[in-house]
Amino acid sequence: MLPDISAITRHRRPRWRLSLTMLGAMLLVVACAPGNGTNPTAVKPGGRVTVGSWQEQDSLLSCNITAAASHACAYINPAMEGLLTVKANQDPLPNNPKLSDYWVPELATQVPTLENGSVKVSGDKMDVIWKLRRGVKWQDGVPFTSKDVKATFEFWWLKYRDKNPTPLVSTSGWDQVEGVETPDDYTAIVHFHIVYAAYLTLGTGPYGILPDHLLEQVWAKTGDITHDKVTVNIPGGYNGSDTLDKIMVGTGPFMFKEWVTGDHLTLVRNPRWWGGGGRPYLNEIRVKFDSDANQELNELRTNAIDMGLDLRPSLLPPLSRLSDVTTVTILDSASEHVDINLHNTFLKDVTLRKAILMAIDRQKIVDTLLLGKTVVPPDAWMCIQTGAWCLDPNAKHSPYDPAAANKLLDDAGYKLQDSGDCKGFRTDPQGRCVRLHLITTTLPLREEQEIVIASDLQSIGVEIIKPFANVPSSRMFGSCTSGGVIYSHNFDLALYTNNYSYPAEPDSLAYTAYHSSQIPTDVNGCAGQNTTYISDPQLDQALDQARLSVRLSDRKDKYIAAQRRLADLIPEIPLYQAVDVEAYNKKLGGYKGNEFWWMNQTADWYINQ
Repeated sequence: MLPDISAITRHRRPRWRLSLTMLGAMLLVVACAPGNGTNPTAVKPGGRVTVGSWQEQDSLLSCNITAAASHACAYINPAMEGLLTVKANQDPLPNNPKLSDYWVPELATQVPTLENGSVKVSGDKMDVIWKLRRGVKWQDGVPFTSKDVKATFEFWWLKYRDKNPTPLVSTSGWDQVEGVETPDDYTAIVHFHIVYAAYLTLGTGPYGILPDHLLEQVWAKTGDITHDKVTVNIPGGYNGSDTLDKIMVGTGPFMFKEWVTGDHLTLVRNPRWWGGGGRPYLNEIRVKFDSDANQELNELRTNAIDMGLDLRPSLLPPLSRLSDVTTVTILDSASEHVDINLHNTFLKDVTLRKAILMAIDRQKIVDTLLLGKTVVPPDAWMCIQTGAWCLDPNAKHSPYDPAAANKLLDDAGYKLQDSGDCKGFRTDPQGRCVRLHLITTTLPLREEQEIVIASDLQSIGVEIIKPFANVPSSRMFGSCTSGGVIYSHNFDLALYTNNYSYPAEPDSLAYTAYHSSQIPTDVNGCAGQNTTYISDPQLDQALDQARLSVRLSDRKDKYIAAQRRLADLIPEIPLYQAVDVEAYNKKLGGYKGNEFWWMNQTADWYINQ
């Protein structure tokens, strides 16, 4: 049974001091907009909230355009909107929810489904009709229309297809679109050349829709939005020229003002936001860049920040002693795991991979480093949490069994050496010392996990080379065009968290991570997130077929087949189901947690009086 870690624990401290600039004296009433669960209460508008982030990104586009970095999505979420956004974790779902139940309209006016007639299937093709919100403007004053929706699909696929000048992290899903029709300014019809199950993942969430008028500036040059500067004028916000990986123009409740590298990023209130109700209430959100999660903890203690993002379960004890701080823990549709490079001389042998899986005491990691706040997932973890609808009822859970792992290696001809260069470790059947590099980011928790893993693997005669060559997150997750570690396959074993990009949709993880077409290479422009080199016809077939129906009942069997094949192939080792820990001063009202995109629903944030 999963531990109950979804509760919000509140603590009080007698004295309060918060770095909020109190501006304005007029009292408002919190308006209940669609998807806004805030109870009506007296709210004084104004003030500033400072949010700590320990993973400053090199590019704003690292939010699911050129990379998949959660911290980047946090910065841009208050400014850049999509057709839909996700419900907060506190918002109730119906029993046996459909995928559409996880979403609420943002720039669209409804979630398109078969039931409401906005999804139309004809043979082996499909159309999705998006009905758009009226009266919305980009923050530089240009009206939002269906032209922006069409331009977004053109950017991702239709204009350049697999020759995009921008180094995209993946075009999966976008490449199933054959055209976009715009019969009027407030209707966009997306034509798919197949029945594409994951249609709700396209054009939704932060950076869901991009501004046509800025894309046109880039398309008039090289077409690379990381390279070509655009000129923007946001009244009250940023004015000037830069590339779209350094600035942004959205439709959201907050507008980009400045990014001071190494220090902070500032977002200011959008007085023309379409959401109404006097929102957003805050005047400013400042993201402060910290060195690590421990610095965030210290700054929460001293009130230098008002919210800390991406804290770790190991910090829950000291967080509990901060009496004016609310701590939120959310179990994620994600797994901390070890990627295995299947092109490595040793790791291409599934026997060695299986022995490594059995040799790591994952439950000990959960109990000691994660304080028991999560669980060890199945060997193939692609259907967990919001994706549990497709979980294999007989999912394989390999036990911790170093004795069995040693026997497996003995029987396969891996010999433990008592002398020579490999003394204390094994040689493979060809007589080569089994030595592997393990790499991760410079995060204290991961560095502790590395020590445990190296010790456990030593117990079966597999040597992890020391010292560890850990790198900053920007280096770890950079595109292969910029030498990013995992997308360049420049590792033996890589430790990090992988996650669903969208709620309840396994395709958003499984296809990009495991399908052979998604292996990033120079030839395909580094598109895709298959970092392990896994390439298996049976697995590809199951993942392909799982995309071809919008009905969950038709897809489940295909995902079960994919899970069973993954459990046999072992391209990765899941350590534990990932956990989000966020903490904020209790003077901040209107907060709702969200596992997919932090700093969601910031329009509802306000300062308690």
